[in-house]
Amino acid sequence: MLSSEQRGRVLVLAAKAAGDALVERLTASGYQCASTERETGLAEMVDQLQPEVVLLAVTAKRAAELLETVRKTDKLQRLPVLVDQGRARSAEAFKRLAVDDFVRGADELVPRLESALRAWRLKEREERIRMRMGMLLEITQAATSSLELEEILRIAVEKVGQVTGTDRCSVVLVEGSHARTATVVATQEDPSLVQLDIEVARYPELRRALETRQPVLIEEAQRDPLMAEVRTSLLPQGVKSILVQPLICQDDLLGALFLRVSKGEASIGRDEQEFAEAVAGVLANSIRNARLHTAVKKKREDLELAYVERYRELNDANRRLKELNRLKDEIIAVCSHDLRAPLQVLLGHGRLLLEGPLEAQQKQSAEAMIRQGRKILTLVESLLEKGKGEAARLSIEPRVLDVAQLCRDAVAELEILAAEKAVSLRSECPDSLMLIGDEVKLHEVLQNLISNAIQHASDPGVVVVRTQRLSRPDGDAVRVMVSDNGVGIPPDELHLVFDRYRHGPKGTGLGLAICKEFVELHGGEIWAESPADGGCTFVFTLPLAQEAARNPRPQPAPGAAPEQPRVLVVEDEPEIAAVLSEVLRSKYRVEVARDGAEGLAKARASRPDLVVMDVFLPKLDGLDAAMALKSSSDTAHIPVILLSAHQGVADKVRALNLGAVDYMAKPFNAVELLNRTERALKLRQGEKEQDTKTNSLQRRTGSDPVTGLHDRRGLLLRLEQEVARSRRYHRALTLAVLRPDRELEVMPSNMGDVMRKRVRHPDAIAHLGQGVFAVVLPECNADAARTVINRLMPDVEQVTSIEYRAAMADVSQDSDPVEKLLEKLGAPPPEVH
Repeated sequence: MLSSEQRGRVLVLAAKAAGDALVERLTASGYQCASTERETGLAEMVDQLQPEVVLLAVTAKRAAELLETVRKTDKLQRLPVLVDQGRARSAEAFKRLAVDDFVRGADELVPRLESALRAWRLKEREERIRMRMGMLLEITQAATSSLELEEILRIAVEKVGQVTGTDRCSVVLVEGSHARTATVVATQEDPSLVQLDIEVARYPELRRALETRQPVLIEEAQRDPLMAEVRTSLLPQGVKSILVQPLICQDDLLGALFLRVSKGEASIGRDEQEFAEAVAGVLANSIRNARLHTAVKKKREDLELAYVERYRELNDANRRLKELNRLKDEIIAVCSHDLRAPLQVLLGHGRLLLEGPLEAQQKQSAEAMIRQGRKILTLVESLLEKGKGEAARLSIEPRVLDVAQLCRDAVAELEILAAEKAVSLRSECPDSLMLIGDEVKLHEVLQNLISNAIQHASDPGVVVVRTQRLSRPDGDAVRVMVSDNGVGIPPDELHLVFDRYRHGPKGTGLGLAICKEFVELHGGEIWAESPADGGCTFVFTLPLAQEAARNPRPQPAPGAAPEQPRVLVVEDEPEIAAVLSEVLRSKYRVEVARDGAEGLAKARASRPDLVVMDVFLPKLDGLDAAMALKSSSDTAHIPVILLSAHQGVADKVRALNLGAVDYMAKPFNAVELLNRTERALKLRQGEKEQDTKTNSLQRRTGSDPVTGLHDRRGLLLRLEQEVARSRRYHRALTLAVLRPDRELEVMPSNMGDVMRKRVRHPDAIAHLGQGVFAVVLPECNADAARTVINRLMPDVEQVTSIEYRAAMADVSQDSDPVEKLLEKLGAPPPEVH
């Protein structure tokens, strides 16, 4: 037989006699009952009984009054109400009552009550399940959102407490399975207990759950033997039931979800346990992800710190190496003077002897002395050249020269050496082949190749130097071949002869590596061949000078003064700046600037035809300087060629996106530099001749044709770069939008100049159309930006005669796309074409 608790609790509202009879009958049937007729004391009876169904056994009129009272009582208004009609004279009067069921006879009483209780309990269970599913969904949504872990756990304990009816719901975290302490990170009872460290040993139920990794349910805390050691502390709090649900994700023990019930009638049933288990799974996954994110973030910070420290170490090492390199250059300079000066004196006196009256034997001795002195001087210069390393490769002195004549001179100089070795040395260079190059370096290449050929020629030996013109789509070139009839080089070892640290079988030495560097510096190629008929041939090619460089310039029209294009070179390294100047002065007028700021100022003042600029410059780097030039209507037309030692594709793409017409990697060669310079100037000339294409070209570089400022496309490109930079280095970045009170009909021609006068060089200004302007202020917080905009607004309003309103915000940490950032500040939407 079911207990009264299981059968149900019935509140009987009836006259005393009828009520007592019903209570007696229902109690005998296993129900827990209470009876009253009056409204007074009803609330206390309801609190004590906690009824599940209400039974009315009164007249129809009295039933209506009691029903109204029931519907107004909080704890009764949702309960099913039944009417006992067994004592009524007429059942018609009860039909108007809004009740759940009627009992028409004594034999229907118990079945009707059981049916009503089953329906009500099923409805309550469905509502509880629906509420739990809703709460679980809210907890899952919070766990998968971008909220911080502390906020997710706070939401979770609040929702769990509402569903389970517990008076305490907490989340405690531990580090490892055998942790001695735990940390309360979220609690429903008292938010001040957050981040409270507790000892696991003082909580036996928590200790058991962490050790076994299984949920621990304490149904009667006052009787459970597990709680014996802490029972004295539980008595004052009235703790009844406890549930500890471990938080485990992928076999990692992270902590526990702690539930406590202290209310007299409340308990932790099977439904509450299942709900706690589901919530624990969601929270465990969220906690593990948060810990992984924290670990990754810490690792990234450690790596960034290590990178910064390593960068400082490398920077210090680089500084020390530069100092050592400077000392080396000083030593080389001293050696250059101390070794060359005595040789020049000896050679000078030798030439004086030859000019005087000498006997044949004396003249032969003087000539030998001069010849050997020149050889020693050549060796000294070669030694110094090799010692200079990278600086030597960049220190070229280009001029127009005939490579065929250079070959003939080299053959003539080495004829005596060839004769001593019994080698026939001749040149086959009939045609004049003009190129732009460094005579000293090319002479050394020929001397090295011819000397090696003489050394390895057979006995009797033959060495031939030939030149040949090559026709190529990108311009003519010359092929120089130095052949000997020696034993040759095995085909599988040909690639070793130019290696600085590995040599071929004949020990060709370091000279061929230097030859390779000098040839490639001039834009050529060098290789070795082993012909089928024996011997060895060294071949190198060099680009010939363009016809325009060899032929005289056409005479200008009468009365017209010839004028060379003006080129501004911006380079902070004096040696490289000197090389650039020497190369370009053969065809152009050249001016030099030593840093980005000076280069920008000279470009704005002198308006050159071309700017050749290094990327890494002091004060203002080349990319920012190029951006500044393209942002100004006065200098946007000037083509820019950027130079950099970085040869990555990304650097080139970025430079071209900023408006540069070309990008060259260091080390460069003279012919390539002249060719690219000429191409850039021709491009500029083509733009002048095609005025109809000006707007299109400006659009491609992101420039507004009306004001010379950035257009919307150029602003978005610049803003994306600045936002990425501010987030990477945690620097402020403010975006401001200036809107007129009414549409601007005619844009003043000097608007760009007016606005640029009030902002800094790194700032970017754009015209978005309809008189709306946007200003990007890097490394400038909102307060400082407000000062800049307040200084700019009066000038804009004075020029346009329209009042403007400004909106600005620090966007350094805003994750929205750049278009969205503009929209937030009131910028007009992009035009649809």
